[in-house]
Formats: sequence, C-alpha cells, structure tokens
Amino acid sequence: MTAAGGHHHHHHPHLRNPREGRVTPFLVKAAAIACLGGILFGYDLGVISGALPSLTRSLDLTNGQAETVVSFLYLGSIVGSVVGGIACDRFGRRTAILFTDALFLLGSIVLASA
Repeated sequence: MTAAGGHHHHHHPHLRNPREGRVTPFLVKAAAIACLGGILFGYDLGVISGALPSLTRSLDLTNGQAETVVSFLYLGSIVGSVVGGIACDRFGRRTAILFTDALFLLGSIVLASA
C-alpha cells in the first residue's frame, strides 16, 4: 500500500525469469548426472563391503581396522569434494572433469591388470 491508500505493484525478483519453474533438458541432464554420482558412490561402498571379509582375512584386520578401511572412503570423498571444487575454480570445470576422468581410467587399468 502507498501512503495514498492505493496498491503499489511489486515484481517478485525470484519470478523475473520467464523460464523459472520449467523443467529444461539441461536440468534433467544435471539431475541425472548428480543421481549417477550418488549411485556410483553407493556402488563403491557395496563393492568395499563385499571385499571386506576377504580383505580382513588376508590382512588379518581387527574389527576396528576394518571399520577404518570403510571410513577412508568417506574421508576420500570429503577430500575429493574440496580438491575438486578448488580445481574447478582454478582450471575450469571441463579441464578438472577431464583430469579426473583420466585418473579414473588409469586406476581402472591398474586394477584390471593387478
């Protein structure tokens, strides 16, 4: 309301963009890739939990040591998030993603040949 009693029309700043609220192909792709990241992280945890019994036997780990092995996955993801964010800021997203892809490929080759 204005001082004279009339209504004063305010635009809502969060509704300025006419595309706001629409599901765009980019949004669908971004959400799918984010979901894929979560699925792969869960899959990795599942692989580790499947490998844990034989790892525990071959390395003669105590329960506490086995728990530490699993917790390193979470610690690695925290460190990876921080380093990934810094790398994206410094080198750009594309370069950072290509670097991590190459690292992942290298790791896969090493594991496959072991």
